[in-house]
Amino acid sequence: MDIHAQLLKVYTDLQEKEGWYVVPKNVHEMTIYANTKNVDTVLFWLAPTGTETWSERQLIGYDQDGSDGFSLKWEFGNQVLLNHILVQALGSDFYTMDDETINVITQEE
Repeated sequence: MDIHAQLLKVYTDLQEKEGWYVVPKNVHEMTIYANTKNVDTVLFWLAPTGTETWSERQLIGYDQDGSDGFSLKWEFGNQVLLNHILVQALGSDFYTMDDETINVITQEE
């Protein structure tokens, strides 16, 4: 029996274009979804693009109730985005984890 934490799919309520989720002008929030298996908690991290930026990450939220699926409604205000969002799933076995990164960008004028 496989009990390892698994992220099956990570996506947002924004449109995706060429590998980036695009934030339209005048949109100030998004919902990030994580379909999982064998997961207890999902953490959502925001990190700048570029190399070796993990130390600059910030936790933007978490979800510990997977009964309705794991998600985060994130209100980012007027922040202009060119970032990675790392979704980190912590296993219900208290040992394994899985992660996936998505890219977000604010639409240019």
